[in-house]
Formats: sequence, structure tokens, C-alpha cells
Amino acid sequence: MNKNILSLLNPKKVVGLYVGQDTVDLVVLSSGVTGPKLIKFGQTSIYPKDVKKSGLATLESEAPGISGASVDFPADKSSQKADTKEGYIIEAIKRVFRENNVKPGNVVTAMPSEEVMMRYFQMPKIPKQERAAAINFEAKRYIPFRMEEVISDFQVISSRTSPNTMDVVFVAIKRNTLEQYLNILNAAGLKPLIIEAAPFSLMRAFNAAEQLDNKVNTAILNIDLNTININILRGGVPYIIRDISFSEISPEGKSFEPVFEKILSEIKLSFDFYEKQFPSEVIDKIIIYSKLPLENWHEIVGKELQIPVEVGDPLRGIRVGSGVVPLRAAVCYGLALRGLTTPFIDINLCKEKLLVYKKKELFLRMIFLEASLAVFLLILLKVFTMRAIMPLTDELNKTLSERPKVEVNVKTDSIPDMEKVKNGIEARKNILENLMSGRTYLTPRLEGIARNMPKGMWLSEVNFEEKTDKKNLSRTTRSLNIKGYYAIDEKVSDKDIVNNFLFRMKETKDVYTGMSKADIVSVNRIEEGGKKILSFEISFTGP
Repeated sequence: MNKNILSLLNPKKVVGLYVGQDTVDLVVLSSGVTGPKLIKFGQTSIYPKDVKKSGLATLESEAPGISGASVDFPADKSSQKADTKEGYIIEAIKRVFRENNVKPGNVVTAMPSEEVMMRYFQMPKIPKQERAAAINFEAKRYIPFRMEEVISDFQVISSRTSPNTMDVVFVAIKRNTLEQYLNILNAAGLKPLIIEAAPFSLMRAFNAAEQLDNKVNTAILNIDLNTININILRGGVPYIIRDISFSEISPEGKSFEPVFEKILSEIKLSFDFYEKQFPSEVIDKIIIYSKLPLENWHEIVGKELQIPVEVGDPLRGIRVGSGVVPLRAAVCYGLALRGLTTPFIDINLCKEKLLVYKKKELFLRMIFLEASLAVFLLILLKVFTMRAIMPLTDELNKTLSERPKVEVNVKTDSIPDMEKVKNGIEARKNILENLMSGRTYLTPRLEGIARNMPKGMWLSEVNFEEKTDKKNLSRTTRSLNIKGYYAIDEKVSDKDIVNNFLFRMKETKDVYTGMSKADIVSVNRIEEGGKKILSFEISFTGP
């Protein structure tokens, strides 16, 4: 079985935790030769029955991913202390660990789909070292926030349609939302190693249950208390992810029939949009999953859409230990599987935290080994040094004893000679001062280039060189060469685009400092993946 970094840190078991709309789910899986085994399962309600009456519903924005629905759960002293939404969630997390005898520690967790922004888009294929900057630049078109306000991660997948393009799955979450959730987990004594989007966990659970096939276009419908999440997979890649709110759905025994027509219409709308994007393909299969008693909805949906429908069953891919009574918590099963198997989608919104945790764990293990190794190397160095020096010492003593004795005359320089030496030193000092004052720096030039880049342009290469004439040290020549690409706008000519960019940089002091000549080396049109792109090269030279 393939294992990722989490299974290396904890090879025996993995804890998955998911804070849903009304419950906190806990799953503990262990690895084995025959596959993952469920050894513990826990689920506890977050809110008491009268939470809304006490005014907690006004605190919706305090915690991510919780809809505020209220359900029954046994009252205890710890839960009575929670008077805010964050407090109720923290107490519920502590309670589910305590009741199932699981020690709080490393967990794999997820953010609800309504809290994250998941986008699929295509880009021209670019080198790995340039992907992060280019993808973040492209993602600005799809994210309604500044990139500084979000935490993001992405995965690049080889395109099925063109070798010159790449498919990108991009996920972002508002920074303050993620920090709120991290504060909740830290307050509960947990250390999140991985935080992903809940739809990816659901896909992983059904993939382990062998309900997904990369050769079959599959739609996953996850119906919760008042939301429905629609994921459409093509070749195992989530191309469309939608969240639809339905405030009419309620767990209080009311019929779900009034909202069925609305849900069905949203499903049809999503399928129509997919088939317009890919006219030659259709949805081959639907998987419906819900913690709610939907009775025969899967049969009705199959008849209405004339598409085969399966009920999601994540336990098909997991062995259940004796005495464990699992409930419906597919997202949490998928989270625990993330720690034991190869990630279905390898996106982690908590990479920075993971690196910190790994460094802390490795530090104490490595410090003693490093100190011991350093002492051992010092001892070896001393021994080898003494053995190497002994013959040289003997030879030096012998040479000193055999050398002839000579008289040493001390030369006294006159004042004019010392003045010449002084003048020579001052001349060299002036040359060095001129060299230092004439130096220019690359960082202001790069900042100036970035400020003047128009929308739709990206750079592939920037070279800056500064040489000093060996015969004339006061003369310095510089050259700045820029290569890049631009997504062509037919309304503007190619030369106008490059000329305007060149003119703005000539007007920018930080870019043009120390150079006197600017030229356009080349301007070419190329076509990548059916898109017209302008390739250009410009050069600045001169003393």
C-alpha cells in the first residue's frame, strides 16, 4: 500500500476528524496487509436542542463550516460551559475524543465545501519552477479576493486533450477563516497535519470503495441538512464543484419532498453546464450520499435523468473491527484514508503548519545525534592533524637549524617616497569609491519591471549583467535582457503592446538606471493549445 508523509510519522493508526453542520465525526483507521481497518468511530452532536432559543444563531460567523442547526445530545458539564459557537465546537471535539478513549494529537481534517473556493482551469504547459507564480497569477481571475487574503494550494494534472496544456485544480480559503478553525483545533489540543476540502475526502472514500472509475464520468451528490454539494469528475479530476443552499431541508421529521424538485433542477443545470463544456461526453454514473433518510430518492433521480445511480457506501473499502458500530460519515472516512493511501487529490491547506510540526519532531531526534557526531569528528580531526603535523614540524626544525645566518638591513624611506605611496593609495581609494558609487542593483529593477507589466503578460527569463572595464576601472557596461509572453488581445497590435511596455520601463528610473539604449530584439506570434500568444524579447544596454 502506498503511504504518504502522515503514515510515515504514525505508521500504526491515523485519526480523521470532521466538524460538520451539526456533528463532530471521529474515525481511527489502522493500516494492515489486507487494507485499512476501522478500529474506532465516534460521533457527537455540537449543539443542545435549545441553542437557537438561547440566541446562539446570531453567532453564525464565529466558526467555519457550521450551519447552526440544532439537534439533541446528552447534556454534560463540559458542554454547559460553552456559550459561543466556537465554545460548543471545542467542547464537542474534546467530548468525542474523551468518549472514545482517543488521545488528542495529530489529525487529518477538512473544511466544508461552502468555506473553500475550488476551481478547475487549463493553462499552457510551463516548467515546474515557474508554475507556482503563473498559477497564482491565473487564479486571480477566479478568486474574488486578493491573493494576500487567502491561503491556497494547487495540483497540476496532465491534460487528457493536449500535451501542450495542463489541468490545474486550485483550492483557496480566506486566511482568517482557516486561522479561526486552527484556533479551535489548537484549543481542543489537536495538531492538524493536513487540512483539505471536504469534497476531496468524499471522493477518496468512494474511490477506496471502488465506486469510482477514471474511465467513467461520475457525478457525486452529497446532500446535507440544508446544502447539496455536486461534484462532477472526468477522468478522476473534479471539473465542476457546486454548493447549493436549501433552507427548507430540516432534520425535525418534515418531508423532504417540497425541495426535491429544486434539487433535481439544480442537478440538471449542473449536468447541462458540464455537457456544454464537453459536448462529446455525458455523465455516465451518479453517486448519491446523505446522512439524511432520503428513502427512494436515488431511484427517482435515476428515472428522471435516465442515468445509473448508486448509493454511496464508503464502508465497502474498509474492514470494521469487532465491537465498532460505524455510522454515516463518509467525509471522515476519506480523511483517515488520506493518512494511509496515496492522496486522491494531493492538496493541503496546512502545509506551513505541517513543516513546523515536522521540524519540531525531528529537532529533538537530531540534536543529540548531531552533537555526538560533532564530538566524534573533532576527535578524529585532532588525531589526523597531529599525525600530519609531526613530520612537518620535524622538517621545519631541521631547516631552521641548517639555514645560514645573514645580516638584515632595515631600509629607511625618505619623505618624498612616502608621499608617493600615500598618493598611490589615495588614487586607488578614489577608483574604488567611483566603482561603488556607480554600482546598480537588480532588486529595484525587478520591482520596476513587475510594476510595469500589463495584465495578461508573464516573463520567462530576465538576465542582468554588469561588467567593469579592466583597463579603465571607472567605465562600467550593463545589459538587461527580458523574455516573456503575452496573451494576445486582437484589439491591440503586437508592436504596440511591446513598445508600450518598453516605453514604461524606460520611464522608470529603477529599471533604466545606468543604461542608455533600449531595443526590441524580437516579437513573434505563437499558438499554444488553440490560444494565440505573443513571444517577445527586449534588451537594455549601455554604460
